[in-house]
Amino acid sequence: MNDESNRIRENRTLEFKEDLTNTFLKTVSAFANYDGGIILFGVNDCGIPVGLRNPKQTCLDIENKINDSIHPQPDYSLKIDGQNKTVELKVNAGKSKPYTYKSKAYKRNDTTTIEVDELEFSRLVLQGKNIRFEQLSSENQNLKFSVLEEKLIQKIGIDRLDKNILKTLNLFLTLTDLITRRNCFLTPTISPELTSQNSESPSVSFKKERLLSTSQF
Repeated sequence: MNDESNRIRENRTLEFKEDLTNTFLKTVSAFANYDGGIILFGVNDCGIPVGLRNPKQTCLDIENKINDSIHPQPDYSLKIDGQNKTVELKVNAGKSKPYTYKSKAYKRNDTTTIEVDELEFSRLVLQGKNIRFEQLSSENQNLKFSVLEEKLIQKIGIDRLDKNILKTLNLFLTLTDLITRRNCFLTPTISPELTSQNSESPSVSFKKERLLSTSQF
């Protein structure tokens, strides 16, 4: 087996840089925004170490460029391979997303680094705040169960969908209900057959409760 078959190749979390240019900063942004990764300086595109003239100075330059250009500052480390005169930059996945270079955020697309679109940038902002899209309040607060009402009319012949039916379906909560169940996702329920007078310690099971917003009709 020849050396070429054993040679490492660039991938989504590994990039080679023969020398130091500012283009590596886009990849730092991408690694910090997603799964982390490694950039090897002094290695050509074929994965062959070609060495750096001054690895120690390269480390200083890398550190200065990252600290000056990536916001917020990502978590990273530098290591010198004295034998090959290469530098390994390891960037860890960050929590304070998005990590930007020149006010733009980047991601890896196989072996290349590309700018994220507006929607993905918004997702990174929410992720940095530990918020998901589905947790955001809807701008349209005139929420109705029109489709459900139509189906119930067809299937079971109700005249209209009112609050009593919604309560039966556990789809309607009053403000008092919301306050009572706030931050509570497990509700104890006692099995009827276990509540006899001879049962001093009835078994308790738990069921998950979904908290749904109140709709007005």
